[in-house]
Amino acid sequence: MSRKLIIALVAGLAAIMLAGVIWTNRDEPVVAGPPLPSFDYSAAESWAVRPETRTAAVWESGWAFDVLILASGAALQTGDADAARRSRDKAQDEARDLAGAFDTIGKVYVPFLRASDPGADLVAALSAYTANDNRGRALLIATDLPLPAEAAAMFSADPLLRDRFAGIVTYADDAGFAAGTDMASVCSRRYDASEGCTLQTDLNRAGGSYGAEGGGRLTEGFLAWLNDYSSKLAEPLGDLEEIEIIEIQQAPEGQ
Repeated sequence: MSRKLIIALVAGLAAIMLAGVIWTNRDEPVVAGPPLPSFDYSAAESWAVRPETRTAAVWESGWAFDVLILASGAALQTGDADAARRSRDKAQDEARDLAGAFDTIGKVYVPFLRASDPGADLVAALSAYTANDNRGRALLIATDLPLPAEAAAMFSADPLLRDRFAGIVTYADDAGFAAGTDMASVCSRRYDASEGCTLQTDLNRAGGSYGAEGGGRLTEGFLAWLNDYSSKLAEPLGDLEEIEIIEIQQAPEGQ
């Protein structure tokens, strides 16, 4: 076999392999279809990633972390049945890869979102998570999306939730709480006004998956701070709201 023929064959095989890579990573065409219904985040199928079993509450096992990832890659496009299935599969793969960058911190939750209305879904997912899954645990949010004002209001309205909110890791420009948000009403008491509770980072793929990222200064020492300065929630009594555990000191003798 001549040298020129060998070179031609190698070049042809390389071109075929390159075409395959381009085809695999192409953007899926958007196919017109009915709008997606809103998600019921109390149902497991509305989450691309969530723990397989219920996490231990703070009143059962002490302080531990959850990570809520609000990701554009988990947003589903509308389309016919085949397009919707491909969109969901692609979103779930992306969510699992993102979860791998943060699962050394704690249990990871990634909700599916509607690409047509991600803001409303972010708020609904955060609300459902805090009501059904948080169970008094510390929380870190990671996102590449802007968060609506309603999300900030949830932390402002709940001092106990705010205290155990480690902050937000953003990995895209313009992600996180909107400019002008009163961060003192959102961030835990652990932070002073000068440092805030937002950390911007670059989240890059390495070897086909995202490298372990972690929460940096937001998570370092946070559980120890909670243990020293914050109150755990007590187990709810039926339909009653969770309450704060406050240690009662006995008065000295003679008083």
